[in-house]
Amino acid sequence: MSINVAPDTLNRHNTIASKSEHASSPDPETIEYAEPDTKYAWLVAIAALLNLATTMGTLNSFGVYQQYYLNTLYSTDSAVSISWISTLISFCMFVGGVFTGKLVDKFGFRITCFSGSVVCCIALILASFTSRVWQLVLTQGIMLGLGASLIFSPSISVVAQWHTKHRVLATGIAVAGGGIGGMVFSVATEKIIDNVSYKWSLRILGLLLFTISGASSMVYKRRIAPAQGSNTRLLFTIARDPRFICIALAVMFINMGYFEPLLYVPTLAVIQSGTQSTSSNIVLVFNAGTTIGRVLSGLISKLIGPANTNLASNFLCCLFVCIFMFGINTVVGYYIFSALFGTISTLYLAVNTHILAHEFGPQVVASSVGLSMACCGVGVLVGNPVQGVLYETYDKTHTKFNAVSAWAVACFAAATACYMVLRWLVGRKHKVSWFQKI
Repeated sequence: MSINVAPDTLNRHNTIASKSEHASSPDPETIEYAEPDTKYAWLVAIAALLNLATTMGTLNSFGVYQQYYLNTLYSTDSAVSISWISTLISFCMFVGGVFTGKLVDKFGFRITCFSGSVVCCIALILASFTSRVWQLVLTQGIMLGLGASLIFSPSISVVAQWHTKHRVLATGIAVAGGGIGGMVFSVATEKIIDNVSYKWSLRILGLLLFTISGASSMVYKRRIAPAQGSNTRLLFTIARDPRFICIALAVMFINMGYFEPLLYVPTLAVIQSGTQSTSSNIVLVFNAGTTIGRVLSGLISKLIGPANTNLASNFLCCLFVCIFMFGINTVVGYYIFSALFGTISTLYLAVNTHILAHEFGPQVVASSVGLSMACCGVGVLVGNPVQGVLYETYDKTHTKFNAVSAWAVACFAAATACYMVLRWLVGRKHKVSWFQKI
């Protein structure tokens, strides 16, 4: 049995009005402009993949810039001040999702995402003219993150609007662009810095992002009219729902611990191997894993159900961190861990979108997804500094990162508990046992 509280269609002409079956849906009436699950719906998914590949690829390539800033350009500046650039990129991208829902409702997906590509392009070009770390924080950190927020959440939401039968698969394909972009743009950025210059790498990435993302955004359009009424009232209605609270807390805890393997495993691998290239190879394997996991999220969700998928994947993340970070201290083990963790850890991106669209209706998916992404931002803002303090206090003088690993285990355990409560809430509503698919 699968979750199904989508609105019933009453009239199907050029415009279709439907009543929501779910009593707590923020808007009981849905106006549809086109049929779902058409060929155009898959074109939207491909456009979203390209949009997220360029946007997330640019953000994920910051690791290359961070190494260049720390070792070459700003070697005398504090590593903490430089790390704030990456923290603010993620924070602004996620928290900006609160406002993108309102912008999408007012201006549509196309204009909102195109505007994001313009802001990102300007941010990167401005960053190429900076000469201080605080200037990079403003441009490559805050401005780039806010521009990315105009692309990230809407690109996930628009796919959910256009698909009903294969929503998780389509969303998984779209968010897989982040992993593909992470692999391609990191290598490309490193090559441009080595063969051209650091400043021109930023300018080229900015122009490339504007070209690809701007063109992809032109494919976006509404399939469903936005919910009527105040956006603030809508957000409040969604935010106080117990099911959304479970999802919000879960994604917050996930992002509080998610970056521990991503930031510290490459360092451990370099210590074990003595080769600097091991670090970039570990990141490459991790990004490949995230790409595979996001594509497979639809199949896994279909087999065991979306609520079960979230519960199982977070339990496995917790288990993998325990086994590989505390028990296995070899380079081969770190490669295996990066592949497994990368595959499992990002399943929630596509699955949560599916659950939100079904539980609250596709007409409010932009607002519900944006609000959940804001909770991801809170997790990033809290988790990264805490891990930094734990590392400086307990792990810096050791070759094992036990303190930051324990933090990651605790975060994924908390996320698992939240998804367990969500599974109970949804299962009780549909009268489904713990051993059935939902």
